[in-house]
Amino acid sequence: MVLETLASMAAERDGQERAAILLGSAQRVRDSSSLTLIELYRQQHERSVSLIIGGIGRKGFDAAYTRGRAMTVDEGVGFAVADKPAPKLMLPVKSAPDTALTPRQLEIARLIADDLTNRQIADRLFLSERTVETHITNILNKLGLNSRIQLSRWIVELPETTRS
Repeated sequence: MVLETLASMAAERDGQERAAILLGSAQRVRDSSSLTLIELYRQQHERSVSLIIGGIGRKGFDAAYTRGRAMTVDEGVGFAVADKPAPKLMLPVKSAPDTALTPRQLEIARLIADDLTNRQIADRLFLSERTVETHITNILNKLGLNSRIQLSRWIVELPETTRS
């Protein structure tokens, strides 16, 4: 609720990007703890969203909100209290997932999300294990990710039409 309140304050003071990041971070906290937005804060939340979209538009809101959702809970709290810039988003913008990876890279990323090992991916795609390793390295570098876990999360976050 504190993140929601800080987001509301930022939105009221023309800090729309910061407010959207804080709202995304608040949602991340709710998701990770199975909490819901209580009615007392719902109107405040809706007003904040309205002010933010009025200030930076829907695309700006979506991008900043996604940055907040991508933060860990600790990063979100640190951002909220330190008044420092948010860490750079480690995920590509969802509106252009097709341009982020080649079809082969996207296929390998999906197999990683299905918890297949490099050997299993190589066998399934009739590739050498070394080729799969190279693809994975290129995928992680292209997306700015550090691990297979982050890549799996990225795949899960893709719109359903792009994932299949």
